[in-house]
Amino acid sequence: MKQKTLSVGKTPALSIDLVPGDLRITGWDRDEIKAKTNGSALEMTAQDEKVTLSCDGDLILSVPRAAEIKITSVEGDASLRVLGNALKLGKVAGDLALRNIGQAEIEKVNGDLVVRHAANGLQVSQIDGDASVRDVGGDVQLKKIGSDLHLRNVEDSVSTQVGADAVLFINPQEGAKYNIRADSDILLRLPQNADAEMTLSAGSDLLVNLPDVEKSDGTTRTLTLGSGSAKMTLTAGGDLRVTSRADEWASLADFDISLPFIGADFPGIPDDLAEQISRKADVATRKMDRKIHKAERKIHHAERKMRHAERRAHAHEKRFNRSSHWGGEKKPSDPVSDDERLLILKMLQEKKISADDAEKLLSALEE
Repeated sequence: MKQKTLSVGKTPALSIDLVPGDLRITGWDRDEIKAKTNGSALEMTAQDEKVTLSCDGDLILSVPRAAEIKITSVEGDASLRVLGNALKLGKVAGDLALRNIGQAEIEKVNGDLVVRHAANGLQVSQIDGDASVRDVGGDVQLKKIGSDLHLRNVEDSVSTQVGADAVLFINPQEGAKYNIRADSDILLRLPQNADAEMTLSAGSDLLVNLPDVEKSDGTTRTLTLGSGSAKMTLTAGGDLRVTSRADEWASLADFDISLPFIGADFPGIPDDLAEQISRKADVATRKMDRKIHKAERKIHHAERKMRHAERRAHAHEKRFNRSSHWGGEKKPSDPVSDDERLLILKMLQEKKISADDAEKLLSALEE
């Protein structure tokens, strides 16, 4: 294990090319940088207010709160907190947790991203896992999220492309723009006095439950709430639900993620051992939580496909009845897809329907 301390000013510019393991950075009130690694090499040099650091293992840093930080690559998990200046990260191979920071610009996170309190905005080019973002004071740009997004309490514009579900709690701000696309479902909660012009589009069901807004059918809709000072465009590949009811939102917003700030101390246990215990326990818990959540999401998507298949069967049956009533010829329909056949067989295997019901459903789809 190596440890070094370097005296600096209040606003040093810290540059790190590579962290081969996990990274923890915490801001403090001292005019010095304290570094510790479990590896065998630790180098830290300063020229004026520019500091360069390198190591060959996990890295724990305490830096002045106003330090400017630039890191090219982290090969493990990373957590950074209590940092008020600009933060630039290249690639994080694991999970990334940010708390009480200023402004952050991040290239790629291979795991999950959790942000709590970013005063001056957040920009991320790619997140392969889930993202949970709360309390951001500036613009939020999450260009590509591989899995789910949980977003709430942002004070400016939002732009994101989500690979799965998006759960949002937004109070639209005057002049802000919200452009949110999700390949699966979107659930949005608004305050009752929301002021926004909304353009909504859903691949499946579109449900709006807002005060003084009439319910309507269809999968696209444009609404003006108040003066329409904010602009919101929401596009969902699956269901899109907009509500102002806290109970409805809470019952449906059934997922969120959190990440530990690695290196939490245990009284009476050496720091390095405490970090290893904490990290291993947290990693195991996160992996289990992700497996459970992904399994639940697969079930949810399968159920939605089943509902679509049932609606399609019902539509085919109605067309058949109309053509029979008027003596006309039936129009040829699309063939039954493999997904629909598999869903029906799965329902039969799980005894949700009988063999007769399965046969009728297949026949209806083939009409």
